[in-house]
Amino acid sequence: MKITDIDLIRFKIQSDRDSTKWGYGAPGPERELVHAILRICTDEGVEGYGEQGWHGWPSYFYTPTQAEIDGLVKPLLVGEDPYDRERLWQPMGRHLGFREGLVGAVDCALWDLADRATGLSVSRLLGRARDRVMAYASTAPNLGGPEDYARHARMCRDAGYQAYKVHANIYWDP
Repeated sequence: MKITDIDLIRFKIQSDRDSTKWGYGAPGPERELVHAILRICTDEGVEGYGEQGWHGWPSYFYTPTQAEIDGLVKPLLVGEDPYDRERLWQPMGRHLGFREGLVGAVDCALWDLADRATGLSVSRLLGRARDRVMAYASTAPNLGGPEDYARHARMCRDAGYQAYKVHANIYWDP
C-alpha cells in the first residue's frame, strides 16, 4: 500500500471560547472559526484522518494551510508505505517547519489509516498489554473556588472514579 494524496477537509464552527494553547478557554465573543481534519489517501482506497491539534490544542489556535500540506507533508509522505510511521515521523519531528499540531495530525492519521486497513484497534496495533485500563476523572479549568473543586471531586468519587486530576486556575488570579 502506498500513500497517494494528503489534503485538508476544512469547515467552519461557531465558538464563544477564547483558548489557550492547551485547549482550555474562557468565555469570549461568538465567532466563526476554521477547523480542519487532515486526510491521508492510499492506492488501495484506505483513508486515515487526523485532527489538526495536539494534546487538546484546538485547530482554531493553529490551522495549517494547504500550502503547508503541499510544501511539507506531501513531499515527505506521497509514495511512502503508511505503515512506516516511525520512519516517517522522525524527519517531521526534526524539521523546523513542522509545527507540533501538524506532526500530531499526520501521526494520528497514519495510525487511523492502519486501524482501518487492518481492522485492528490502535491498542492492538501497539501491542496491547491489557484489555482494560482504569479511567480517572478530570476537571475543566476554572470551576470556581476550592469548594467547587471539592464538590466536583466528591461527585466523581461517588460515580466510581478512584483518581482525580485537577486543572485549576488557568485564568483565575488567586
